[in-house]
Amino acid sequence: MDRQEEVILSMKARTITLTVLLAVVSILAVQPSLADAAPQSGMVTITARGSATEIGTNTGSSPSANIFVKGTVNMNSGVMQLTQLTGILQIGPVFYTVTGGQGQTSNNPTATLQLSLQVGGSNSGTLTLQGNFESGGAGYTVLFTPQQSNLEGQYLLWLYGNLWITQTITTQ
Repeated sequence: MDRQEEVILSMKARTITLTVLLAVVSILAVQPSLADAAPQSGMVTITARGSATEIGTNTGSSPSANIFVKGTVNMNSGVMQLTQLTGILQIGPVFYTVTGGQGQTSNNPTATLQLSLQVGGSNSGTLTLQGNFESGGAGYTVLFTPQQSNLEGQYLLWLYGNLWITQTITTQ
């Protein structure tokens, strides 16, 4: 191959590279940002562990607390709406059934959940969880703090765990 052929092949390679690069840039330019993305839905799972402090007692005891909740999530403009939440809350030796609930996350990033509870088939009140979340690899980490998280006049809760979203599909 002589010098002229090498120059021609080099120019063709540069032209192809430039064409591919422009195509990639064009695709990325029209790709919507997360805030403008179409609404999505899927399943949400929240697991967290921590402690509960009984309201109105000075015993200093804080039984362990664990929660597992699953439900439906709808995401739009970076905000998650959580619905049809069910699961289990354990405080010390007592198991509460989460019979329903809803929640929301915002862009600032806070999360709020309102969950209806039962023990042995009897209504046990509402569990309110409020805290912060942040992206952490495959899901989000969540921290519900006792200043805003309580079981209706019975316990203040401190819970740390994970929020996962699965089966995310575009709905519109």
